[in-house]
Amino acid sequence: MKNNLLNNRRFLSFYLSRTSANVADSIYMMVLLYFIQSTTESVSYTSFTYSAITATAMFSFLVGPLVDRYSPSKLVTISLLIQAVIIFSVPLLIGKDQSYLILILVLVFLASCFSLLFYPANNKMIPMLLPSKEGIVKANALINSTDQVINILGYLVGASVIIGIGMKNTFFLASGLLLLSGLIYLKMSRSLNPPTVASEEEQAQEPGSYLRELMEGFAFVNRNLFLKIMLPFYALINFLLAILIITIPSLAVDAGSPIYYSLIYIAFFMGVLGGSVIINKLPKQGIVIALAWIFMGISLGLFAIMHGIWLKMLAVLLMGLSTGVINVLQTSLIQIITPTNLLGRVMSFLTSLSNASLPFGALIGGMLALRFPLEMVLLISAILILISGIVLLLIKTIRDFVFTDEDEKENDTESAGSSGETVQV
Repeated sequence: MKNNLLNNRRFLSFYLSRTSANVADSIYMMVLLYFIQSTTESVSYTSFTYSAITATAMFSFLVGPLVDRYSPSKLVTISLLIQAVIIFSVPLLIGKDQSYLILILVLVFLASCFSLLFYPANNKMIPMLLPSKEGIVKANALINSTDQVINILGYLVGASVIIGIGMKNTFFLASGLLLLSGLIYLKMSRSLNPPTVASEEEQAQEPGSYLRELMEGFAFVNRNLFLKIMLPFYALINFLLAILIITIPSLAVDAGSPIYYSLIYIAFFMGVLGGSVIINKLPKQGIVIALAWIFMGISLGLFAIMHGIWLKMLAVLLMGLSTGVINVLQTSLIQIITPTNLLGRVMSFLTSLSNASLPFGALIGGMLALRFPLEMVLLISAILILISGIVLLLIKTIRDFVFTDEDEKENDTESAGSSGETVQV
């Protein structure tokens, strides 16, 4: 099934360039945080840098109208090439006076701002390259599984790359991969001419139209029954996973070894990879999303009550399996039911919502950890996930949704998004 996708030359170019960009991003993030820590010898400074980079993702919704106005492949090209230039300049400033550190942080912040265009534009390109519903699901499964392989390899070999070629050369490597990816997207933009990209006349609109377009995206989400149901759950999964993330270091300290920390993460990413792979064998139905939520809640509950690293690794592996299925199907569902001319705004709003939920989840989890044992905090999260799955299972509109190509996207949108429709339970 993957071979069928990769036989599509345009999708193959998209897949390779996206993978190159993700590898570059993984390398860049690791070497950047290592550089900041080694230069300042301050965990607070490193934390501030990471927060500044990740916080920009909460404002992804602001670029939504841009993604819907212009060619997404051209926007991705601009994003990647500018990031490549910025990251290339960082090692040129390393080793100079300490005051250059502020300039480096400013450049890093600018790079993160341009990266806001990347994922919403990428998500919009998938249904443009593969208009069939089944193709969208398979593409998201392939992309999600590849992302997890990159995550696993990042934890396993990232430090070795820095040691092997040096810190400066690692920055140059990340820059080169971004440049390569940007050039592939540039070539794609010449052959990808979507009818949904606005004409020059449409782009030259009066002042204030940008805000109006932004509000159109919010209005569509508010009118569409499926999106009103699914977007909160999309954010909730990151909110609850953030609680798990903040508890793992404490569990590792209690176990007396940082290896515990890495093993749990690797087990989780392997589970997500497995979930992304098996999705092609599962029924393409909304009920699978609900059952995956229920299975994830049970797995997290087992993680909370089990003792011993191997049992906890097994539980978190099963949890990752559910997460992989949920990520692929929920993203595919949103891409399928959203008209292409609004997809940039909807997906950028989704990115903002997901990223905003992470710090809130970490904050709430930290507050709960001050009052309750970690096992109790994890059990609370598990119960919330389990309840969420049951709620999804009871909603007939979600439960009966089928990822098939029997109807056109517009028909799905009309039937699922009419403002007068009520939820069927």
